[in-house]
Amino acid sequence: MITLTNNLKEADFVTHAGNFHADDVFSTALMERIFGNIKLIRLKDYKDDKTKIAYDIGLGEFDHHGALYDKKRNNGIHYCSFGLLWQKYGKKYLEQIKVENQEEVFSIIDELLVIQIDAFDNGEYTIDSPFNIYSLASLIEQFRPKNKNEEENTCFIKAVNFANEIFDRILNDAIIKSKAIETIKIESRKIKDKILILDEFIPYEYALFKLNLDVEFVIYPSNRGGYAAHTVSTKYKGFEPKISFKKEWAGLRDEELQKVSGIKTAKFCHTKLFLATAKTLEDAQLFIKKTKE
Repeated sequence: MITLTNNLKEADFVTHAGNFHADDVFSTALMERIFGNIKLIRLKDYKDDKTKIAYDIGLGEFDHHGALYDKKRNNGIHYCSFGLLWQKYGKKYLEQIKVENQEEVFSIIDELLVIQIDAFDNGEYTIDSPFNIYSLASLIEQFRPKNKNEEENTCFIKAVNFANEIFDRILNDAIIKSKAIETIKIESRKIKDKILILDEFIPYEYALFKLNLDVEFVIYPSNRGGYAAHTVSTKYKGFEPKISFKKEWAGLRDEELQKVSGIKTAKFCHTKLFLATAKTLEDAQLFIKKTKE
């Protein structure tokens, strides 16, 4: 639970007042998770004296605004306050909630959440798009007061509650991804001709790229029955497959697809040529064989 106070002597955590960002909001959410009941003060000015945990203000251990500050990752992205706090306390938190594969989960959360917030807050990443896209950082900003009737601290707490919900989702996703990595390590022994066949569907995409596996297609039982053959893209979350299915199959279904492809139990081929399904495993494999011919 977060208690906001106006008395510096009562507070054990300090962050800045005024417009809040994903950095200080997610930092606050993390501190609440680790320390439980926290007393927080939001100030316009503060000089860190190391008696409290101060972040995004004070020029101390967890502030990234100093003129000489240059702490950055190997990829060149500088740490912001959330990143600094995650480096210091993230593994402690995962141990506290008894997460398995703590090193892997820590790394995944850092890669898929923390770096994004750091990069946006430091102005090292922007979305260049012909239409408006709400990034996680800009979603947090939507909680800022929009009129005189909205009190800043109340809005801040609402933003922290939202951040906690997002963090829970990403934590669960990171745990699932870490388990998938362990499974794919074992399943990768079956890779043949750059095809990975899974006995059941698991969210494999992140694991393939994390493990740098040379795979062009993945086959798995479809939740709609039969088997799905799926292309592998050139990059994680990319849309360009290493190899596309044949153009003449695009958007066809059932008898029409069976006639054009010559695959007896063919069911469907996506118009974007990244997915084809059949009733049998053998025919799912045949999609790939014919594509490569």
